Parts: sequence; structure tokens; C-alpha cells
Amino acid sequence: MRVLAAGLLLAIAGCTGGGGGDSATRNEPQTASALTIAVAGDEGTLTPYTYTTGYAGYSLMSLVFDTLLVLDTGNRATPLLATGVSTSPDSTVFTLPLRTGVNWHDGKPFTADDVVFTIDYYRKHDTVRFATPLATVTNVKAQDGAVVITLSRPDPEFPVRLLADMPVLARHIWSGVADPEKAPLSAAVGTGPYRLTDYQPDRRYELTANTTYPIGKPRIDKLTVSVIPEQQTALASLRTGEVHLVADEVPPNLKDQLAQQPGIKVATGSNFSSTLLAFNDGKAPFNRVEVRRAISAAIDTTDLVDTVLLGEGAVGSPGFWHPEAPGADAGLKHTHDPAAAAAALDAIGAAPGADGIRVLDGKPLAFELLVYADSPDRVRAAELITEMLGKIGVRTTVRSMDADSVDARVWPDFDVTNGRDYDLAIWGWAAPTMIDYAKLAALVATDAKLGHLNVTGIADTELDAAAKQLLETTTPTDRQAAAGRLQQLLAAKTPFVTLYYPAGAYAYRSDVFAGWVYQQGRGPLNKHSLVALPG
Repeated sequence: MRVLAAGLLLAIAGCTGGGGGDSATRNEPQTASALTIAVAGDEGTLTPYTYTTGYAGYSLMSLVFDTLLVLDTGNRATPLLATGVSTSPDSTVFTLPLRTGVNWHDGKPFTADDVVFTIDYYRKHDTVRFATPLATVTNVKAQDGAVVITLSRPDPEFPVRLLADMPVLARHIWSGVADPEKAPLSAAVGTGPYRLTDYQPDRRYELTANTTYPIGKPRIDKLTVSVIPEQQTALASLRTGEVHLVADEVPPNLKDQLAQQPGIKVATGSNFSSTLLAFNDGKAPFNRVEVRRAISAAIDTTDLVDTVLLGEGAVGSPGFWHPEAPGADAGLKHTHDPAAAAAALDAIGAAPGADGIRVLDGKPLAFELLVYADSPDRVRAAELITEMLGKIGVRTTVRSMDADSVDARVWPDFDVTNGRDYDLAIWGWAAPTMIDYAKLAALVATDAKLGHLNVTGIADTELDAAAKQLLETTTPTDRQAAAGRLQQLLAAKTPFVTLYYPAGAYAYRSDVFAGWVYQQGRGPLNKHSLVALPG
């Protein structure tokens, strides 16, 4: 059995350090009686079914609800509600001894039965992200103060992708919640370091320190979360001291200006979110790898980072994986070569027409490029890509739409079995994708159960074989090696073009609280900032 004991690290996801966040200087406050955090939108009742965004919604929800394990700042799984985890040699059985002396916010004791109930509940009400890794669970049982989980197939990443991500629910409360999507405020009862004590929809939240939290001491007595949709308003409130952290990322053009103001600092670090040019790979001509490669070679990703992000980000890897994420193939580099792109299109008979637009198989290479209207950097990227592709005889027409409309065409109902209706789209995936190697398989597998993130519709036997091989690995080492091979295939097959990874930058009042801890790919709003966790 491979064992994670309390205080030891399970280096499944690897570690590249704690991110580039600011460390507090001497005499800056590491505790405070109260803080105000600005978020851009309402996050529902802060339950696992009702929060809206991954950041800041999940981050706030995780202050109320605990997981069995927790990711440290390097994204390694460490103990939380469980004191450790032992894993069978084939990575199908996970045994988690549970911490004693933990109570729910209403005073009732936390037990193994709550964990068993939680897994069954998520599997029954499977509209949460935790349901996907739980699909392989064949048995879960309470045993001598521990929980034993058995899977139908090996999953060496299970501690990272599920055990450190799945909030545990109180059986005595959630057994009475028939429609979790409408979970009321009374369901927001967890074991976490903060209790949700007030919620005014679209206006504010109040979270109060759980003074009996046995895992670590909360650093702040009261957190007020203000919903401020306009970023400029939120930053103005930061400048005046009414707000102490703005959860939204700081635009690159304002970063230096904010950092120069007394009492304000900007925490920076790796942001594992990605921005892609997605092809509809099931639709001609994008079903031809030569076309996809040519379009990729015509795009200057360095120029996108410099122009769109003002240098505050990293150039995309053709293997998708962020270069600072664990297991990245650092040898994979994007190639910008418009001449080679034009020659490749010539070679397959895509000759320029009278208007300069190339024609392939009787159809002009003219496409619609979808982009979120409320994302200025993506809109600008789409405009620049249009100029770049025009130089090789490919015409794109940028269509800015609201996010829901773009999602409905690229990923209808967030279900790849519903197909897709687009040519090209500026797309992207959230940061947690980069700490779960199985997500690489999910991006490209033809089988919708395995490829639940395959929004491009790529269908390739080599990618399928590599994805299957990755998912069949039984050890962290073998899985990382398989992920490396899949990255190389992604670079060769080009089902999409990874354009860039924006850097994370978050402004806060260091003169009020300087204890923010930047978690790689997740930013400063996390448990590690607000609670003195062990280890």
C-alpha cells in the first residue's frame, strides 16, 4: 500500500514551487479582525451545487465546506478531514482515516457516514464537477473510523482530482435537499473554517470565523464579500480602503499603477488557465490536420502575449500543458512560420482565388470566429488572429457574442454529445485542468464518457489510443509519462492551438492584511491565506 500519513505529502501532481506571489514584509499585518473582498458577481448560497464560478465562487464555498484532502500551494494533496490516505498498488482502493473532534457548524459531529452519504449524493445528483471522477466508484463504506473507496479502474490521480476537490456534505442536512440546484441558505453548513452568517443576493455575504475549527486557526474574524460587478468600481474601492482584496484579476495596464500606490500590493503568479483557438475538427476543412497545422503556424503567439497581455503571461505550448505545471514537456514550442503555412496550404491544393482567399475542394477558406464579447483580451486576440490568417489567404470574420451564446454553439448544455455549431472559437479552460492529467484525455478522446471536454470533436485513433493508455496507468509516475506522450501527440495533431496562458495578478491592501498566499493556478483567495493549516 502507498501511504499518505498526516504531515506527509502525496506528490501526485508534482510541485514547481509556491508561485510568484508577494511575500509579506516585516511589520505588515498577518491577521486582521475584518476584511472586505470584492467579487464580480453573485455566487448563490455557496453550496457545492449553487456557487457560480471556480474563482472566486469555489474559493469562497471551500471556506465553508471542507474536503477530505487539500491541495497545498504547490498543488500536492495533503490531509484535511482525513489524516491521510493509503492506496492499493493498482490505485483502485483508497482508505482514508478520518480526523476526530470535527463538528458541523450546527454542532453535530462529523462522521464517516457523512462521507459515504456525500459520494452517493453526488453520484445521484450528478450535475456537479465532482460527479465525473466519482463515476468509477463501485463501493464506498465506513470502516473503523475510516472511509474505504473502491474504483472500477485505476486512478492514481484520485487524491488530487477528487479527494482534494470534493466538498463533504452533512448527511443530516442534505438528505432533506431534494433539488440541490436550489439548495437554500440553510444548506450552507459545513465543517470549514468560516460559517456563512449572512447573504443578501447580488449584494453581499458575511462569513464569520469558526472559532472551534480543529484543523487550524482562522486569521480573520469576519469576512465581508461585496458584489461589485464593475471592476473599475472595485479597484476604486480598493484605493480608498473600503475593499481589501479584489478577487478579479488586475488588467495588465493597471498592474504597475496599483502597485505604486502606498498600502497596495499586487500578488502575481502562475495562472494555469488557458486561451485557445478551437477548431470544429469534425467539419471540413478542419478535419484535415494539414489545415490545422497551417493555421497554427500562421499565428504569432508571442505577439499575442506582448500585445494582448502586455507581456503578462506565457506563450501557449502546442501540447496544451502550461510550461510551469507539473509534468509539462518543456521541449514543445510553438512555431510561427507564415511562409511554411502558405506552402502547406499550396501543397494540399488550397490555391488563392481572385479575391486572395484560398479555395480548397471548391470552398473558400472563410470562417466565422466566435469570441466572448465581455472578454477584451480575447476580442483583441481574435482581431489579431484575423490579421495573421489573412496574410496566408484565410479569412475570418470575428463575431462577438455573450458568453452563454458562444457556449451554446461550442459546448451545448456542457455536453459534447450534443455536438457543436461553429467554425472557429476563442476558447479556454480553467486553471484546475492543469493539475489533472486525466483532463488531457478528456480533451481529445472520441468516447464522450472519456472525452467529456472534447469540444473540438477531434476523432483520431492515435489520440484515442494514447488517451486510453493514460487512463489505464496505475501509478503517478506512469501517468505522468503517459501525459507526456499525449502532449507530444497533441502537438503533432493540432486539434486546437493553445495561444497563451494569462498571468495571475490580484491587488490587495497590504497595510490591512499581508498574509495572502498565492496558490499556483488558483490565486490568493484560498484556505491557505485565511487559515493556519498544518504542514
